[in-house]
Amino acid sequence: MEIPYTVKPRPDTGLANPKLGIWLFLASEVMLFGGLFAGYIFMRLSAEPWMWPRGWLNVPVGTFNTFILIASSVTIILAWESLKMHQYKAYKMWLTVTWICGLAFLGVKLGYEWPDKFGHFGAYIKGDALHKYEAFLGNEDPKDAKGNPILNAEGKPEQGRVSRNLPERHFISGHLHEIAGQKPSALALATVPYIPAKRLDDMIGTVWSLDDSIEEDEKQLAKPPEPLKPGLSDPERYAAEHVRVALKQKLAAEHATKEGRRAHLAEFGMTEQDLAVLLKRPADPRKPTPAELEEQKKAREAFLEKINVIRVHLVDPENANPYDPDNDKAHFWPRDKVDVATMKDRPHVEEETGADGKKEYLLVLHKSDLLDHHGAFTPKLNTYLATYFMITGLHGLHVLGGCIVFIYFWLPIKGGSKLYKTDHAQLCNRIEVAGLFWHLVDLIWIFVFPLFYLL
Repeated sequence: MEIPYTVKPRPDTGLANPKLGIWLFLASEVMLFGGLFAGYIFMRLSAEPWMWPRGWLNVPVGTFNTFILIASSVTIILAWESLKMHQYKAYKMWLTVTWICGLAFLGVKLGYEWPDKFGHFGAYIKGDALHKYEAFLGNEDPKDAKGNPILNAEGKPEQGRVSRNLPERHFISGHLHEIAGQKPSALALATVPYIPAKRLDDMIGTVWSLDDSIEEDEKQLAKPPEPLKPGLSDPERYAAEHVRVALKQKLAAEHATKEGRRAHLAEFGMTEQDLAVLLKRPADPRKPTPAELEEQKKAREAFLEKINVIRVHLVDPENANPYDPDNDKAHFWPRDKVDVATMKDRPHVEEETGADGKKEYLLVLHKSDLLDHHGAFTPKLNTYLATYFMITGLHGLHVLGGCIVFIYFWLPIKGGSKLYKTDHAQLCNRIEVAGLFWHLVDLIWIFVFPLFYLL
């Protein structure tokens, strides 16, 4: 059965069914992305000034991707025109360029832009701890030890962000110091929330309580079963016979709970070695020796030092030179990170000896001073990145879908380029409909680029 109006226009709408369908689909897409863009704008307008970042995206790379999409919108039109004029080789060439441009766009996004965020560290300082890291934030006017204003290169008092009528800076970002052979990585450890000492003690105590219960139940199972007393009723006999079965079930449940607790501890950055040391129980849990207590105390302090402290090796320029007005604005060209060694006289910069014996200077951030969700530049860091990854990811899926369709029409198969000889008009119609979708994909990016990269 032949489907009507696949090429010829319908008498009631004046459009062929495919073109009518694509326009209805494009209308739904406009509503989808229109709602997302509106939500992004309202969230940005209602966010605290210091919470919404600027200059986090690579503008040159975004500009390059914009030109790629614009070029592909031109080439799909050239492919359709070549097809209409029965220029098969030109049609194939322009269609090839179109889907190659689409894949190049995705390659830049997935191979360069997104991975760059996953290796970048950032953290928001709590309001009551801002003064501790003032040398990296530049909010207040700097003063020397005698309380006199520090002068800049022009001989004028250096001004902080607040005195320049700019919002406070709460954010410190850069790259973390990696220790050779460290597992998990420094970024993975940075994402672990702050763990107070009491909470660590409670988690360890829970596992120890399970160990005590398991040990007691195993002793009960090791005893031979007592013979049943004569004259028991059927319910009593059944209960007596199933005491060991119930005990085995309880023991299995306790072991499963213990494994769950260990897995939960692993989510807090504990390696198998950490678990072995921290969960080691005294020979007599009721009467631990002073040596055992001291060993356990040192193990817990060492773990809390590892998990609750973040060491930054390179910082972004706005933190390296927080009083420089040039760092108050976004920059078109991305700038290099600055080594903390150049800031060794600032507070919270500590000297450490590396594995190779060389001295290193690292900015030490204490997690108790940070807001939650610190870590890599992933969606959970803040609302900006959540919306960025969601909208650009959804747009990327549309680009991928368009490329798949173009490759399908490019391949010498029945529904693809073979239609050129069997049903030329239908192939023209399909390329036109696919081109309309591709223009929408390009139009969406024209809104994404200024909203995220430029504003």
